[in-house]
Amino acid sequence: MQNFLLIIFAALLFAGCKSPKEKITDIILYQDSIGYWNYEWPRERAEYYGFTFKFMMENELQKLSFNKLKNKRWIWNDYPYDESIYRWGIADDSIFTFMNYNSKIKITKYNSDTI
Repeated sequence: MQNFLLIIFAALLFAGCKSPKEKITDIILYQDSIGYWNYEWPRERAEYYGFTFKFMMENELQKLSFNKLKNKRWIWNDYPYDESIYRWGIADDSIFTFMNYNSKIKITKYNSDTI
């Protein structure tokens, strides 16, 4: 009987655990179907303009231009537009791939608003 209870307890424990991939995906998508993340880099006029990336289910990605003064965003497509580039993903070992540029970023720390 004790072995049976131990097996059930272990099964419940493992069933409730999420993989690193699932945990990070929940953060990126805000535990919903879409997550918006601003992207910042050192450049001229950084205080006025930037980009926001819209992460969606099925590993789809949309790039938005961000006017910081007006707090408005609109769809931005690089020219020439290649839909296959706008993808994202996370491997089970927490390797984040972004825009299919063979960028592989190891996620070392994350919370509800920072990766």
